[in-house]
Amino acid sequence: MGLAASQARFLAITSRKARCEFESMQIAQQKLSLSRELEQATADYQASLNQSNLIWDPDGSGETPFDVTYDLLMRPTDVNDYMPYLISRRDGRIALNSSMAKAAKAAGINEDGTINGTKQEVYMAFLDAMVATGGMSETAARSAKAIGLNETAGLGGALLDKTTATEMTLGNMINYIDLKANINETYATDEEKAVADALNITIGKVSDGAIELKSDLSATSNYLLINGTKQENANQEVNFTLSDLLTEDVTFAFTSEKNSTSFWKKVVAAVGAVLSGTVLFGGYNGLLNLLGVDKGGYSDMTPQERQLLEILDGMFSGFEAILDTSQSDIDVTAFNYAIQETLGLLGNTQDLGSRNHSNDAFNDAINQANNYNGFVTKAASKNKNFGTTAISISNLAESFLTFYAQAKGGFDGNYYIRQDGQKSSYVTDDQGYYYRIKNGDDGTSQQMFEAEFYSIMFNNILENGWYNNLYIDDKEYLDNALKNGQLFITSINQDGYFYQDRYNANGYIMEDTDDDAIARAEREFSVAKLKIEAKEEQLDLDMKELDLEISSLTTEYDTVKSLINKNVEKTFTMFQG
Repeated sequence: MGLAASQARFLAITSRKARCEFESMQIAQQKLSLSRELEQATADYQASLNQSNLIWDPDGSGETPFDVTYDLLMRPTDVNDYMPYLISRRDGRIALNSSMAKAAKAAGINEDGTINGTKQEVYMAFLDAMVATGGMSETAARSAKAIGLNETAGLGGALLDKTTATEMTLGNMINYIDLKANINETYATDEEKAVADALNITIGKVSDGAIELKSDLSATSNYLLINGTKQENANQEVNFTLSDLLTEDVTFAFTSEKNSTSFWKKVVAAVGAVLSGTVLFGGYNGLLNLLGVDKGGYSDMTPQERQLLEILDGMFSGFEAILDTSQSDIDVTAFNYAIQETLGLLGNTQDLGSRNHSNDAFNDAINQANNYNGFVTKAASKNKNFGTTAISISNLAESFLTFYAQAKGGFDGNYYIRQDGQKSSYVTDDQGYYYRIKNGDDGTSQQMFEAEFYSIMFNNILENGWYNNLYIDDKEYLDNALKNGQLFITSINQDGYFYQDRYNANGYIMEDTDDDAIARAEREFSVAKLKIEAKEEQLDLDMKELDLEISSLTTEYDTVKSLINKNVEKTFTMFQG
């Protein structure tokens, strides 16, 4: 090979060798990049092993978890025990999704919680708007409207006990009676109206001109007192509910020239005769019918006697409407026994005489009435032929429930009634005693629970304000927002008020390993790793080929270079000679 040819070949080998070395550097860079990709994929996979989602664990067992969603927290179900867990942002405003936000706006609820109208009006409009926007069913809205807004629910007011559908403690039974008695008749069914009528006791005019007894002891007047306040408007009826008898001090008092209570012995005897041969329950006829109004018994009564009998008639019919005695004959017998024994207390009379030299026979009588199960009479000091007779209707109501409990328990309990009320042991003093409630089926209870749910939600929206969160229905957004502190849960405290706290403060919401996400991450990592390994294997092959080529080129490079050097040396030697 000539010198020129050798030099041309040398340049070609040098160029190719440089290019191979450059390609080798590129492959090394690609392998380094693949190493970084594998490191990142590994890091992502390790992070996914700690990935979690939020679950709702209603019983704390971990066996029946539910995904935390907006609907689960903000719609009434047995999962959340018909109690709202309101999602709120840091300033306390309730997060409403698009449909609820439209309902709030349509009802006239401003975002700061102020309203355009009365609470009751806006609440009804809110329920209608919720139906229109798909936020609740028409059936749920009708029931909620019939029961009406509970303005204290979620704001410290007593709430329904949801541990049982048909049995309630005294406090919960009173709440139940209040809801049934104060139902909105515009939206109520005929059956609901009938129950409400039975639970509301209405009597006619209870005073003749609101006479001052101290100045005119010869007057004959009737008075109904609730917590010591005279219900004495001569032009209006007086209304109170069965629950008022169990929560207030309702007392009936009258002044007259003759303080005789002998008539009530006739009432007790007449009712006792009927009860002994007739099943009163299962069609409560009322005391007035039992005594035979058309037989002249009612017309022979004094105004005071008629009025008191109407009150007692309303009380017994109210208990008939609320207590469920359909389980056994024992319940029926117990109810009849309670009526008879309660009426029997009307034969008790505590005569205070004219002791203590008080001129205020009226107040003396009513003040003492709460201490006795029966009549209390007090003669006026100035004119002993006149005075006041009083009887605590509340004591009679509590006595009725006590007699009922006695008979149901086979008279083995610790409850008993004495003439001296202070020495009695009323069942109503036992907050743990359970009453079986009529109409307490799951359907009726659910309607009440749902109505309470929406009252709580409405009250807190007004209390805290609201805002439209467009993303709140997305679970991934909700989980992340709750976990990073962007959103909070506003839930009920022991004092009956709602407070804002972290999502895991109430004990129902917790983080749980996201097995689906982990499995998905494992698949993704495996695929990524296989791809990286395949690329690495190919690069290794390419690198080996380049190494071989570089080695071959190096050998040829050295050979050609040596040949060139010899040719140059030979040429210089030739010319030197």
